[in-house]
Amino acid sequence: MAMFLFYVGILFSQALVAYSAGLRGQVGEVSTQDVEASLLSELASTFDSTFRPGAPHDHISKLEAELRPMYSVVPQGKDGSLNHAVVRYVLHRFFSQKYGWFIRGLEPGTGNMTKPTKEQELQSLQEWVPSYVQSFLEQLQADRGISLRELAIIAGTLEDLIHKEAVARLRQGYDALLFPQEVPLNEQKARQALEIYMMIYMLGGNFTLKGPSQVMRAHDLFTKKVKDWGAAQEWMHGIQMELFPESAYKSLHFNDTARVVEEVGRRYGVYNDQECDKLKSELLSIESKKAGRVRLTEFYKKGLTGVFEFNEKVEYLRAIGVLDESDPTQPYVIVPNYVAARPNCLVASSFYAVCCRNECEGLMATLEQKLSSGTAQPRQILEIVSTLPSPTVSADRQISAGMAQRLESIAENNGGAVPLHGRLFALWMHHAYPRECPHPHKSGTASPQTPDEWMEMTGQPESSLSKEEAMEHIDKDTCDENCAGPVGNDARHHHHFAENELPWDDAEELLFPSVPMEQTAKREPQQRRGWASRLIFLVLPGLLFLACKVLVGKAGASDSKLPLHHNGQMTDRIV
Repeated sequence: MAMFLFYVGILFSQALVAYSAGLRGQVGEVSTQDVEASLLSELASTFDSTFRPGAPHDHISKLEAELRPMYSVVPQGKDGSLNHAVVRYVLHRFFSQKYGWFIRGLEPGTGNMTKPTKEQELQSLQEWVPSYVQSFLEQLQADRGISLRELAIIAGTLEDLIHKEAVARLRQGYDALLFPQEVPLNEQKARQALEIYMMIYMLGGNFTLKGPSQVMRAHDLFTKKVKDWGAAQEWMHGIQMELFPESAYKSLHFNDTARVVEEVGRRYGVYNDQECDKLKSELLSIESKKAGRVRLTEFYKKGLTGVFEFNEKVEYLRAIGVLDESDPTQPYVIVPNYVAARPNCLVASSFYAVCCRNECEGLMATLEQKLSSGTAQPRQILEIVSTLPSPTVSADRQISAGMAQRLESIAENNGGAVPLHGRLFALWMHHAYPRECPHPHKSGTASPQTPDEWMEMTGQPESSLSKEEAMEHIDKDTCDENCAGPVGNDARHHHHFAENELPWDDAEELLFPSVPMEQTAKREPQQRRGWASRLIFLVLPGLLFLACKVLVGKAGASDSKLPLHHNGQMTDRIV
């Protein structure tokens, strides 16, 4: 017990130092103290709302409500807690579905980096952060597993770190324009500051310019080079006017513009959906006879004449899992895999990339909601799917006998029920919705790499083909019109297709292998774990809450105090 209280004291003192310092150094840098401070502040807000009914900033409860539908259908221990792999799966889906955020370090196949080195702490992409936060809580819980409340705390911590990064970048824009943060900005200057922030956001934080003249020259160049820049600015200005309609004639304080940039980050994924729809439509306009697939040659042809480049090398497409090479002589690009792939993502933050949202998530969410379970009988699934439409598949369709038989086979091999979170059911959904649900590759055969990451790993100088190389590939094509498919037709209206023409294999991979959660209890008796849990969630948050109140009181007249908006409520943060 003494060692436990000593450990709490160390974390407590570290948290206070980090809490008063905020995000230090260059934008994009974050330390373990920053992460712990954000995590413990979320614990403190939980304590505040629990022991002060009606506390105004319990966004954790809102996150709990949003996470509950997914939490209720994934495997749980007897005490309702989630193991390490399940937590990562839920968080990855949650942020992708809600914001279009592809959180770095939560991708499938990652998550072993829980103790960052000094170099890793300062890297531009904070891939170690999610694992560190998760492991931090798991250690405090004596590896008991993560409850729904704690799951919401992890999500809130990540949101808090992302919000702090956005405010730091806004501050960077103010400094570059020589705008003092303590002076309210008129409508013109506020719009200028927000436009520079948006430029930093779209550059992924890679911004080192100083002085108004340099910044505005770069801004002018940026507006000419980036397509739809004007539309993006009007969208952001619309958010500003929605939040602060009086800003057309009244000056905005720094914390007001901080509120705007927070909403920009939250909503950009929805704004990006328009571009994703265009990308998908462009591919479906050259869809082959195989549903949800484009012949590689047609892919490159479209890249030479269309609005999207479509010029990634075969080796890179293979590495990121967007190629169907079941027929080696006729490779295809898999539409849903390509649309959601990393080349089409905007690395807008040190913590996440904005990617096209997986349209299959909405279909899966409907299934999970209707079934209220992570497993189901084949007949239940068939009843739902036969009436569940997608943008390219009609409702009230007849599921083929072959598809029904495959579902029965999955159930037979899994104790009589179909696991919804297994590879074979994902493959079945790909056959049922080939233009929305990605093809699930076997573990270790594909990786969500950016072009730069792939080039660094392989030593290749480029990840894309030149126009000459693309033409050389096209000239080698021997396919006639009969094999090319319905090129030029609007494939959105092709509701009927032969599902069984798509590749199928019987390699099952359950996302959550059956490992009894109670095994973790062997590390310490249940009674001692219970006392540790009570101490952590009562003593530590309480101490932190009281200390933060003291800090806020002492900093009342200090310039270091800045009210920041978080999840719809104004809260005082020391930054």
